[in-house]
Amino acid sequence: MNSMACDFAKISIATYMRSAFDAGVALTRLDESIARSPVDQGWIDRSHFTDACASLWIDRELVYLEDLVLHDATRDIRTPTHELTIARDVLRTRRRIAAQLPGWALSTDGFVR
Repeated sequence: MNSMACDFAKISIATYMRSAFDAGVALTRLDESIARSPVDQGWIDRSHFTDACASLWIDRELVYLEDLVLHDATRDIRTPTHELTIARDVLRTRRRIAAQLPGWALSTDGFVR
């Protein structure tokens, strides 16, 4: 596996902090723009699909976005793999969390479900 090594002794933490701060500001602006946009729900739905696929990529499992969309619509073109069913479960969990109040996922009730 190729990984990028970073020698923190050569780079100041201020450089990282500035980049992290700028990224946070950009995400906040994007979030506000999407909230006022007429396509906000479509953006959120697409984000659920991409995040479900990405969550499996972290575990080095490949799930194609197209396969997940078709599986979610019960229009599979091939037999669902184990990874695809896990991605569908992640997608359902994301939708369940999004349908609740903002603090629900970290509450006692959210952990139980």
